[in-house]
Amino acid sequence: MGRYVLRVFRDNLAGWVPTIMVVAVVTTLVGVCMNQFVWTSSPSFASAAQLAGLDPAEFAMVSVTIYVVVALLAFFSLTVVGSATVDRIRGTFAQWRLMGASPSQVRAGMWMLVGVASLTGSLIGSLTAMPASLLAVPEFDAMAAESFAGGLGSFVPPAFAPSAAAWLGSLLLGVATCMLGAFVPSMRAAKVRPIEAIRGRDAPIGRHEWRYWARWTLGLVVMAAALALAFSGMGMPRARAFGQEAGQTFNGALWAGIIASFGMYVLAGVLVPILLDAGRVMCRLCGSATGMLAARAAKAKAVSSMNTIAPLALALGLSATLLTCARSYGRILALGGHPTSLNYTDSLLMIAMLCIVSLATSLAVIALSSRGMVADQALLRSLGLSPRRVTRMILWQSLQLAAGAVVLALIPVAVSSLVLAARSITLVGVPVAEIPWTGVIGAAAACWLALCLIQYMQIRPALRRSAADAIRSR
Repeated sequence: MGRYVLRVFRDNLAGWVPTIMVVAVVTTLVGVCMNQFVWTSSPSFASAAQLAGLDPAEFAMVSVTIYVVVALLAFFSLTVVGSATVDRIRGTFAQWRLMGASPSQVRAGMWMLVGVASLTGSLIGSLTAMPASLLAVPEFDAMAAESFAGGLGSFVPPAFAPSAAAWLGSLLLGVATCMLGAFVPSMRAAKVRPIEAIRGRDAPIGRHEWRYWARWTLGLVVMAAALALAFSGMGMPRARAFGQEAGQTFNGALWAGIIASFGMYVLAGVLVPILLDAGRVMCRLCGSATGMLAARAAKAKAVSSMNTIAPLALALGLSATLLTCARSYGRILALGGHPTSLNYTDSLLMIAMLCIVSLATSLAVIALSSRGMVADQALLRSLGLSPRRVTRMILWQSLQLAAGAVVLALIPVAVSSLVLAARSITLVGVPVAEIPWTGVIGAAAACWLALCLIQYMQIRPALRRSAADAIRSR
């Protein structure tokens, strides 16, 4: 089984490169956190912190918190990549089943595939984390010290040096996190039926299957829980100072948005086909036959489209929610007569991590489906479409995927804005919800450009060949 797994990996090595890069990025972040944790746990650092009147445990908690966030990002992104991997090579899994492989062997093969990619990416990421830590860790701790009580410039940390223990720990944690993310996709791989090797394509997923309704039920329950948690204390009389009430409003809106983001993530599987249908209707109203064809093609590959849109929507939703809550909090304080200057450095750091990991995840999903894209464009060209029109179709499809991600991202933003507007009326008398529309539009344009470029680069060599050559090379 091992040599077959390595052959699958080697035959489409170019398609695995983005997946390896996703793992490398995640492991780099883990490595930086590990170096931060080892450095801040050293006796010399504890002595320097105590001399400045700081608690060394606060620095350690910062690194642990960031790692938890990175681990969650890795779990969701690598689960998406694993799902895309199953969707990409389910025909191979079906052939294994047809040749007599058991579901447990297929499951083990999936684990081995992700294991090879995770080990390669984790090795690259753990090595990259060493020089990255030299630049990031001391600077980050200096900024963190300014926010702690008593840390007003008196903190002089010891010299920083990357740790071998941190390198080994980041390597092992990176692989372990990746394998954890592969757990659910491995269950899907084991359920591939041998008949699919004969059909040559995935069996369509019915709209009335139990999974469809389970997604709706779970997603709506999570959304209801987010709203219930956010408005749980609305009817109680105010017993705290204005600043505390404003802080409670910020926390309630932020947690409502975070919970709603994961509810949206659950609902993405059932909402993406609806959004693509809406995109096809819009293209029909605009008179664009190419746009309608792009929407149909995206809906026909519903699993791939969902795996492309979902991580982008999660990152955009969480980022826009965080900025909305922070800006609205500052606005509420200003209207209440408590103007203050807020530091968005930590928020921007979290947003950067979200966007980098999610965009790399979406690009990895597209790269895994490269062979299918080459076959699709060859079929379209054999039906009479010119290479220029195929390129135009990619532009439309990328636009529809980016627009779908933005629409899904606005769901948690709307939940947070509703909480902010309702609570700010009781605090300052006017609804306050500062949504960063410029940033949302800019992020949507960046997603469209990135999706368009990666799809075009996948089929560009095939567009230069004849349609017959592209079909023969499937």
